[in-house]
Amino acid sequence: MKKLNFRPGVFFSQLAGKIKKPQKLRTKILLSISAVFFLIIIIFSIHILYMRKYGNIYDGIEFSSAYCDRNGKLLQIFLTEDEQYRIFKPIEEYPPEFIEALLMQEDRYFYSHFGINPVAIFKAGWETYIKKSRRMGASTITMQTAKLKYNLYTKSIGGKLKQIRKAIYLELCFSKDEILEAYLNLAPCGGNIQGFETASWYYFSKSIEDLNLSENIMLCVLPQNPIKRSPTPQKTPSELINARKVLFSSWVEKHPEDTDKEIYMDMQISVECRFPDYARHFTEMILYEKDPASITVPNKQKNNGPLPAKATTLNLDTQLKCEEIFNAYMNKNKNFGIKNGAVLLVDWKSMEIIANIGSADYYNDEIEGKVNATTSKRSPGSTLKPFIYAMALEQGLIHYRTMLKDLPSTFNEYTPDNYESIFKGPVQAWFALGDSRNIPAIYLEQHLDKSRNLYTFMQDSGVTGLKESDHYGLSIVLGTADVSMLELAKMYCTIANGGIQKNILYEKKYVQNSGKRMLTEESSFIVRKMLEENTPPYQNKPQLAKNVPIAYKTGTSIGFKDAWSAAIFDRYVIIVWVGNFNGEGNNAFLGRKMAAPLLFNIAYSILSNTPEAELLPEPEMPEGVSLIDVCSVSGAIPGPDCPQTEKAYFIPGVSPIEKCKIHRKINIDTRTGYRTDETNKPYIRTVVREFWPSDLRALFDQAGLPRILPPDYPPSDSNFKNTAQGFPPEIKSLLSGTDYVYRPKSPDKNKILLYAASDADTTELLWFDGENFIGRANPSQILEYQLKPGTHEITVTDQKGRSDVVVINVVETEY
Repeated sequence: MKKLNFRPGVFFSQLAGKIKKPQKLRTKILLSISAVFFLIIIIFSIHILYMRKYGNIYDGIEFSSAYCDRNGKLLQIFLTEDEQYRIFKPIEEYPPEFIEALLMQEDRYFYSHFGINPVAIFKAGWETYIKKSRRMGASTITMQTAKLKYNLYTKSIGGKLKQIRKAIYLELCFSKDEILEAYLNLAPCGGNIQGFETASWYYFSKSIEDLNLSENIMLCVLPQNPIKRSPTPQKTPSELINARKVLFSSWVEKHPEDTDKEIYMDMQISVECRFPDYARHFTEMILYEKDPASITVPNKQKNNGPLPAKATTLNLDTQLKCEEIFNAYMNKNKNFGIKNGAVLLVDWKSMEIIANIGSADYYNDEIEGKVNATTSKRSPGSTLKPFIYAMALEQGLIHYRTMLKDLPSTFNEYTPDNYESIFKGPVQAWFALGDSRNIPAIYLEQHLDKSRNLYTFMQDSGVTGLKESDHYGLSIVLGTADVSMLELAKMYCTIANGGIQKNILYEKKYVQNSGKRMLTEESSFIVRKMLEENTPPYQNKPQLAKNVPIAYKTGTSIGFKDAWSAAIFDRYVIIVWVGNFNGEGNNAFLGRKMAAPLLFNIAYSILSNTPEAELLPEPEMPEGVSLIDVCSVSGAIPGPDCPQTEKAYFIPGVSPIEKCKIHRKINIDTRTGYRTDETNKPYIRTVVREFWPSDLRALFDQAGLPRILPPDYPPSDSNFKNTAQGFPPEIKSLLSGTDYVYRPKSPDKNKILLYAASDADTTELLWFDGENFIGRANPSQILEYQLKPGTHEITVTDQKGRSDVVVINVVETEY
């Protein structure tokens, strides 16, 4: 039988001749087969051209998510789904001397061959299969890349042929530099470590750019036999030392200037054999994109190739210092039952996270250490009060020194309290905020515009998970609406940025947007000044901490489950949380006593290590803010009788301009001791007295600080002059707009109590229900009054005609 000739042209002719068909049909078949053959060539050529332009040599290969600090120091690396560690690094970022040593070790003719080295293959085949003297490899870098990319088994002849075919395919599809880059990032370096940048961090805890010649050469010889050559902290294999010496001999032939380094080739190699493990919560937060409302997450990379280790905003040196202070503080206070805490440090100018501690110990399951307090929702306690005061400043309710009442009070059906049930009477606004007085804050929140209060501010700030506003009511002031540390930091950065709110950033290269205005520049400035007056937990400030004010606020959640402290200083906003993730209460969890000291420890450390030239200047007072004189006692615009004044920040055209009603000049008849309107008589003495409302006066009495009461007029003298002076009565026992229950079956329970605070010159109060007279009482007396169902307008007036009115609704019930 005649044999077929397998040359393409002859083969197709012979094949067509075998077919017992007419000549024309054989010709058509021959042409069809030829057309298919050439079509295959054309399609393959188009495929190669496409791959050259659009192909990705890393298709099907997953790289680890790895994160560096702002200076390129590796923080954390995460396993891929195939449980490998691979950090991508572009070829242009590899040191030229490393690439030179690698080519010297692996493939000296890499840039000359077309994927395979025929001479090396022949030599390896002769030694391995003909002489059978030893196994000898002939793989080029391209062949090794093909093996790694396609996961080939190459210990058989069939596997080797497939490797050669794939290597030629890679050479056709990709450039030499692309192939070499792939090998640099995929080379096996022991265990599940792939790629030389990955190996550099694993063995030496530094990037490959920072390695010396001895370390470079060690990495270059690892891939040839990573199992036998991989070093450990305890041992450097002799095979690794020998291989390194051989490569070094080749190196010094070309670089004789390095001959003096030969001594290092015999030494044991100092290796870490572990990756850096810093800021685990922070890097996980980025990896899983937690809390998107507060953190700006750039769009994910499309399938255009792998991403190198991501440069974050974190500063590892600052992070480690914060961790050192944090760990020492937690250890010092562990006897108080403190097991957990967290710290978040943000540069409010750039909005970049500088340091972040998510829990006391990530790896401690007993404290649920893997939970990240940075993104967890917790009750913020009183840390949201500054935003109430800022809006109160904007809406003209207060200025810096406005006098507020810290008295036992009821708001609708809500009766709040202060810590340890201590009330401090009249307090200026700045003190009420710093000392975290609950009653003044709730009073201000109640009087804020409903469209512009704390709830709407939190909504506009992107706080997630909020329920309807009615769910919280006024208790939102005390922290019943949960926030995360990130959300709280974002809001405090708004104050630092003059009322402009921006998103917090974690990636160094991401560009911040212009933000949106949430507070006025004036209110932000004044609130920051109020917080700077807050008494620090330490009396002595370190000399190295410079004269930098720290504007801070503390908070304690209901049930003593969370202790908070938040501060603005220099270019930073810092949030500190102390508590337990299991929600267990602890009386030691007080913001001022437990969270604030840790905050100040960190702040003082940062300031002590900041060169004075790098400190920010004091923020300038906005043009819309003025410094004015106010009465030192009442905080109001001083009258002619106010003995002392002090400066207060004031927003002209916005801040309240009420004149002082406390200090009043009166005339006393020294013969009787009564007050009189007579003047210019030898027995008349003119003095200035303080006229306090009765509710504040009662609090002074309880505190053992009774005020000197101004004398009354003689009983026979009914003086109604100066009715505009003084404080009008204020009904304290009834709540306007509130429904009261009428029980027809229980008449004894249908009485209400009538009580009002009044001016110091008030001698009698008259009570009315509409036009019906109820009765008269002295300022300290409480009346009982029985109401019937319906709407009632309750009025109280004093002897000077000053009055107050509340409207209530009495609803009948069957019970």
